[in-house]
Amino acid sequence: MPNEDHSSLRRGPALAVLGLALLLPVLLAVAVFPTAMYDTRELIAWGREFPIVTPFHPPMMVWIGGIVDKLFGTSAAVMILTGQFLIAIGLIYVYRTLRLATTRDNALLFTFLYGTSSYTIFAPLSFALNADILQLTSWPAVVFHFLRAAQSDRMRDWIAFGFWSAVAALTKYNAVVLFFGMAGSILFLPCYRQILKRPGFYAAITTGMALILPHVVAVLRHSAAFEYGLDHFDFQSSLSQRLTGIAELFAGYLAFGAPGYAIVAIGVWKRFLEFRPRKSDQSTTSRFLLFTAVFAHAALIVLVMITGLSFLARFAAPYIMLTFLAVAPFMEWSQSCKGWVERRVVPLIAGLYLVAGIIAAVVFTVFASHSAMQEPTAEAARLILQDWDSKYTCGPAYFVGGRQATYGVGIEAKRNVTALAYREIAGATWYNDDKLRKGGAVVMDTDPEFKERMAKFLPGKAYSAEREIILSLRRTRTGKQFTFPYHFIAPQGCSR
Repeated sequence: MPNEDHSSLRRGPALAVLGLALLLPVLLAVAVFPTAMYDTRELIAWGREFPIVTPFHPPMMVWIGGIVDKLFGTSAAVMILTGQFLIAIGLIYVYRTLRLATTRDNALLFTFLYGTSSYTIFAPLSFALNADILQLTSWPAVVFHFLRAAQSDRMRDWIAFGFWSAVAALTKYNAVVLFFGMAGSILFLPCYRQILKRPGFYAAITTGMALILPHVVAVLRHSAAFEYGLDHFDFQSSLSQRLTGIAELFAGYLAFGAPGYAIVAIGVWKRFLEFRPRKSDQSTTSRFLLFTAVFAHAALIVLVMITGLSFLARFAAPYIMLTFLAVAPFMEWSQSCKGWVERRVVPLIAGLYLVAGIIAAVVFTVFASHSAMQEPTAEAARLILQDWDSKYTCGPAYFVGGRQATYGVGIEAKRNVTALAYREIAGATWYNDDKLRKGGAVVMDTDPEFKERMAKFLPGKAYSAEREIILSLRRTRTGKQFTFPYHFIAPQGCSR
């Protein structure tokens, strides 16, 4: 363990600001944005079925969303709060990992900077409990437990490494990039190659494989999720398209690594922070973190450039985390750094997010609106079901149609109602055509080509004339309204 400085950074103010920053999206959801965004609506709807395989993704985010929905309902604030709690667990793992390689103050600073990045504060408003965000919990846990197991060779550490590896794989398939980065470090660094001779390492692999085996078997039987993953690779894409993917990675760093990377750059410029290679007795963990980040980024770039992997800026968050882990151990503090962090950095972050939160609250309650996060889905569900109950004595069994309305209104309907967007019907193992015919369905679709879409996704189904509900958006004074068009597929034998 690196030696500690005699004068340590005060943790209280930094942790308080970090905690309040993580709570900012929750407070905004309570006061301004009460409705969950599209991805969160979808995972809630799928989570009610608790599937082992989904139409598009590994099931971890669906399971978590389903549990939260079962316990606390569909509130956007609750979903975001759960996600921020999981991010906090990930940050604990970031800190504990850095403590294996650097001083307490350095670990605290870089954990604070990553935890107050724009991604961890603002992305949850749109992507609460999404797989991309959940990686911020599983990836640092995988790295930490591997390093602990490598040091201690205790079986409980190896089992924890295997468990979190399975969680990462069941969260998003691109965990393979992390595993590749770690494997590269193991093979490249002689001190870690010895791990290949330890039984605990293979016990970890066995644990991880056993935990993901049911999902693997399910994917082999229902390949929609695997095929969806393959659709992200385009071997025919042009060079400019592939370079765009690399540009997206850099854009992700610029957008979602802020303000942390800017503060580190300022610290280096003003010589509060200095880059210094670790002494030999402190370098093993530092080099592993560095090479893991390098190999993971190299693997990602190869996938984008060689296979045409589609990459968006918001996918960069876990790679930014790896970079923070890689850089932090090689930074050392000058004598004046402690005062700079306490008097400048921590108050700056606090003020930045306080102002940002106030501006967002004022703008979206007085001057503007957000058609998704302020959408009156619960009221729409109540009125549509009221209309349905006036015509039928049973059902509806399903809400189907376009993604936004179907999942938004569908999850606010009766809990025994299944919500599915058109394109998920074929890949959802829980969809039952007989159930739809017997119980009927509400079809919500704003697309002008409604008839063509019905013929493609629900062939042979008769539906009623279009009706619509017009409601004002929530938590905004703009007076903007949202229109919910809908049709009924009548249930068999239970008309009034």
